[in-house]
Amino acid sequence: MFYPYSVYKAYGQHLDEMNIAKMYDELVENPNVRKKKANARKLLEKLAILRSESGYPYLMFADNVNRFHANSHISMVKFSNLCSEVLQSSKVSTYTDYGEEDEIGLDISCNLGSINIFNVMKNGSIKNTVKLAIDALTHVSNKTNITNAPAVAKANKLMRSVGLGAMNLHGFLAQNGIAYESEEARDFANTFFMMMNYYSLERSMEIAKETGETYYQFEGSTYKSGEYFKKYEEQSFSPKFEKVKKLFGQQHIPTIEDWKQLKQAVMKYGLYHSYRQAIAPTGSISYVQSSTAGVMPIMERIEERTYGNSKTYYPMPGLSAKNWFFYKEAYDMDMFKVVDMIATIQQHVDQGISFTLFLKDTMTTRDLNRIDLYAHHKGIKTLYYARTKDTGQEGCLSCVV
Repeated sequence: MFYPYSVYKAYGQHLDEMNIAKMYDELVENPNVRKKKANARKLLEKLAILRSESGYPYLMFADNVNRFHANSHISMVKFSNLCSEVLQSSKVSTYTDYGEEDEIGLDISCNLGSINIFNVMKNGSIKNTVKLAIDALTHVSNKTNITNAPAVAKANKLMRSVGLGAMNLHGFLAQNGIAYESEEARDFANTFFMMMNYYSLERSMEIAKETGETYYQFEGSTYKSGEYFKKYEEQSFSPKFEKVKKLFGQQHIPTIEDWKQLKQAVMKYGLYHSYRQAIAPTGSISYVQSSTAGVMPIMERIEERTYGNSKTYYPMPGLSAKNWFFYKEAYDMDMFKVVDMIATIQQHVDQGISFTLFLKDTMTTRDLNRIDLYAHHKGIKTLYYARTKDTGQEGCLSCVV
């Protein structure tokens, strides 16, 4: 562990602005950098104990976040928001004495919204829905002006970042007879979120073309260089399973050639938004939408929620005897397969995903460490709550219904 001020004195650069994967060995060897040796296994064990007891702290894998960051020329991503899905460049402000000009940096404005996967697929309108959602979030960003937070106002004006997410993934899968942990589920998610990425990029490019404006320092991004599009030029993300193909019906699924054409258009006209996608937890708004929360599996088939002195029972959307077993509860799932699902989605999301781990109290710290390390290996950017279920309190759900 390194003392940040000694790093700054030695390099003139703050620790959180460094690529620690590249600089680690040099920092270890530099006698001018103050440091403390720690046992990595014991540190991970301590974190696992804290998280299993309290759910905290949340984790951000900075190397994964910045490895796929299209705007690293502006700054490294140093932190996320509380729900761990917003991951953007930022610059620290310097506030001076009275009569001197302040140096206003770049802070972060969360202009977020989510689409309901079940409704979008029912209407057969991924393209139109995503583009209208981007228009709506663009309007929010353009109208927002938080003058008493000048660094937020500045970044919002220059970066025009938005975060379009999605909810009701488990609900859609269950109501279509697809198990959340299955390959078919990941096949669907792979195509659906590729399409969200494609159409959000296309709409951002169209707005840039219409207005003649691109976001701050677009010229230095991997969008401008074309590097961002490499994986989409090399492989198809169309469905592999016949059942999944049928779910998309007559909707056009972008091909490799479509991606090549979009790349050329983006390089020519630019993008209006520095960031476009972020998948929030949608805990409360999911109830209003009759939806499952975010892209996570459900916690209970029938949730009991307490408001003041009253209780509300919330069955999962469309719950029936036919799909009962497809609504498998998260605590009964293989967390490694849940990681696989979120990793599949993450490759198409420029920011992050609010990713909750669901644990049973019979799990050990070693079990949680294995999940954390596997998540890092699979390219997961952040881990939100670690929720632990008391298996001693389990009862018969049929008695509740």
